[in-house]
Amino acid sequence: FARVGDDEPDVIDEARLALSEHGLWTLGSSESGGGGGAALPTTLLALARLGGTCPAMASASVQSPATALVLDALPPWAEQLAAIHAGAPVAVVQVQHEDLDVDLDEGRVTGSIARIDPAGRRPHLVLLPGPRTAVVLSPDEVEFGAAVRRTGLDGALTVGVRFAVRLADEAVVQGTQVVMARTMMSVGGAAVASGIAQAAAGAALKYSAERHQFGAPLTALVAVRTSLLAQVTAARTVLAALLATSLVQPTEAAATLSTACDLAIDVAASSLQSHGGYGYMSEYVIEGLLR
Repeated sequence: FARVGDDEPDVIDEARLALSEHGLWTLGSSESGGGGGAALPTTLLALARLGGTCPAMASASVQSPATALVLDALPPWAEQLAAIHAGAPVAVVQVQHEDLDVDLDEGRVTGSIARIDPAGRRPHLVLLPGPRTAVVLSPDEVEFGAAVRRTGLDGALTVGVRFAVRLADEAVVQGTQVVMARTMMSVGGAAVASGIAQAAAGAALKYSAERHQFGAPLTALVAVRTSLLAQVTAARTVLAALLATSLVQPTEAAATLSTACDLAIDVAASSLQSHGGYGYMSEYVIEGLLR
C-alpha cells in the first residue's frame, strides 16, 4: 500500500477491504469465529510488515482482532462480528476516568474521546474503561466529529467522538477476553512500532548504499556502517522479543509497547539523519515513517 491521505476515504476503504479479502484484517482471531486463526507470532509479524508500509492501516488492523476477542462467541454480536471480519472499521479505546462517566448499575455511559484512529468512517466503538470491562457502541449511538488533520498517520481518518447512551445488557462485556483484548492492543501496537523501526532502518541502509560521497558510497565509512548496524539490530531485537510474548501477559506486553515506541522514534530519527537534508522531503519515505 502506498500512503493515502485522509482526503481519500474511499481509497482507505478499498485498502481495508483488500486486507479482509486476503485474510489479514482479523488474521489472529479465532477461525471458529470467522477470523484467520493464525498464531500470535504470525499475526504480530504481519502487523510489523504492514506497519512498515502503511502505519495507519496497521494500527487499525490491531483494533480489529482486539474487538474480535471481546465479541467472539457472544450470540448478540454475531452479525456485527461477521461485518468486522469482512472489513468493517472499528475503534478500540482504553479510556481514562476523566473522559468517561460509566454507571453500569444504571446501564449508561456518557463522555467524549478526543481521538480515534479507525481507518474508516463511522466505526463501531469499543471502550475499555476497566481491566476486565468493555463497552461496545454501535455507530448509530456515537456522534462523530469532523476529521482531525494532524501530522502523521496518514489514512487513519482520525476523529473525535461524543456519546450519551443507555446501554443494553449485551453492550457490556466482562471477563478474561477483555484482558486479552487489552493485551492485544499493547502487543499489536508494539508490532506496528517495530515494523516502522525496521522500515526506517532499511530506508537508511538503502540510501547510504546508493549515496556516493568522495567517490564511494556512504556505507564505506566506518561510522556510517556502525550506525546502520545498530539501527537494524535494535529493530530486529525488539521484534524478536515481541514474538515471545503472549496475550496472558498484560504487564510484559505494556512494557514491550513502551520499548518499541521509543525505539521506533529513535531509529526513525537516526534514519532521517542518515538521509541528511533529503530526509525531510516527502519524496523520501523516512519523513513519513518518523511522523
